[in-house]
Amino acid sequence: MEEELLPPRMFAAGDEPVGERINSYHKVKTTRSILAALEPDELEFIRNSTFGKIIAIDDYPTFSGAFGQYILVRLLKVNKKYEIWFLFAGNPIRMSLREFAIVTGLNCGKIPEPAKKRSNPLKQKLYWNELFGSLKFCTVQTAIEMLKSKVVKTRDERIKFACLAITSSILFPSSHAPRIIPEHVELIRDLNEFLAFPWGRAAYQTLATTLISKDALSLSKASLAIRGYVDAIQLVLIAAIPQLKEEITESSKPIVIPDSDSEGESPDEATASEDDNAMDQEKTGPITKYVIIPGHAKTADMECQVAFTPNSILNG
Repeated sequence: MEEELLPPRMFAAGDEPVGERINSYHKVKTTRSILAALEPDELEFIRNSTFGKIIAIDDYPTFSGAFGQYILVRLLKVNKKYEIWFLFAGNPIRMSLREFAIVTGLNCGKIPEPAKKRSNPLKQKLYWNELFGSLKFCTVQTAIEMLKSKVVKTRDERIKFACLAITSSILFPSSHAPRIIPEHVELIRDLNEFLAFPWGRAAYQTLATTLISKDALSLSKASLAIRGYVDAIQLVLIAAIPQLKEEITESSKPIVIPDSDSEGESPDEATASEDDNAMDQEKTGPITKYVIIPGHAKTADMECQVAFTPNSILNG
């Protein structure tokens, strides 16, 4: 596609800000802690649920804050609501609800109308009190500890705690110490209803709204915090350009980048946690690890040395 046919760029080519990273509130170590706190049958249930793909964290590279920042300043200006376009290697890559649904596996159907208020709410206690007792709020970490220490005993309630921790820490995190979201607690009174909810559409709208709200000034900052499931940006790019995902072999020199909010992340390093890798190998034996190496990605972008997956560039 000729560049003059593209929508205008947020920044002119060569004038993009050189920031450090996007800070993602979703932490892989938190997801690992949720999964590690579950019994085998409970974990199997979650893996077979609507959340199965977003907890399959070993199937994809950990989010790279440096790569995310590099991509975000290459936004294109489009008029469509809830549609994001990035420019990479001279080609436009769309992240709409369709692409989000593909890479996350989440239900992205229409969000149902809010239920009518109960005629006599005093007859039905808030479900928060049934699950969390006198706690006025509950952090995701507290919920994980309650699972690990078996404070939560029944299988049904343990699965509910895990699901609430997933939505609060993966799909809708708004801080580095996310809390269980009260509205989700009331919805999970009926687990089947909770799992059938279109979490994908709600999560995409949260992420897209945050991205669309960023102007040139905010994108020019060295570090930028983005709410929602930021990992989806990287997953869409990997789906369009599989070669961005690079394999680490056992003979490779360890490539380590801290979480995206940590100090010292280098654009030429990949995102992986040495401790997490060791823990995984101890439990399951050596597994193939994939990373995004921002320095390699930048070179591929500038030299247009990439092959796009068929039908992944949607320009109409």
